[in-house]
Amino acid sequence: MSDQRRVVSLLLALAVPTVGAAQPVQTAADVEVGPPPIEILQPAGGPDGRDRWHLELTGGFFLEAWDLNLYKEQLIGGAITLSRQMTPTWTLGVETSLLRVKQEPIGDVFLPAVSVMVRWSAFRVGETSVFLEGGGGASYASDEVPIRGTRFNLIFQSGVGLVRPLSSRIALVGGLRWLHVSNNSLHGRDHNPDIQALGLYMGWRMN
Repeated sequence: MSDQRRVVSLLLALAVPTVGAAQPVQTAADVEVGPPPIEILQPAGGPDGRDRWHLELTGGFFLEAWDLNLYKEQLIGGAITLSRQMTPTWTLGVETSLLRVKQEPIGDVFLPAVSVMVRWSAFRVGETSVFLEGGGGASYASDEVPIRGTRFNLIFQSGVGLVRPLSSRIALVGGLRWLHVSNNSLHGRDHNPDIQALGLYMGWRMN
């Protein structure tokens, strides 16, 4: 019996170091410690801010509605607008337009103009954004406009419109506008006939 006990004791002595070696203690050096996760904040309007800029190509038609002079003018033409979204609801832009003014009996007059426009997004209906806009600028026509007026005039505009995205980069834009054209009595009240017109415009907006 004593021999058997010696054999068992010898086997246990050999087995204990083996079990200890099979289960090494995990030290701090063996634990991989990486940098904490970094949250990347994207600029407003897209990864590179490009969505803040908008280019609009529109066409419109205006008809003198009140404060009529000798004749009723009709205006038709187009505009190119470059704007930047300053906040989630406010947009500031520069609009360059060219209108053909139909006035009789002296014939048609071309009216190029540059205006600064401010737009406020009032509310949304689904994907469609409804906005209010307004602004003003200056123009220098190819002839007197309206009749008995001057070639240089001031431009004031205001209206309501909507924007509806068609894709990630293109949207449909349109609205109703009031247009005022006059020289603000720069050459006297006798040479300051004005145009008070209402019109519609529609076109594309590209981000």
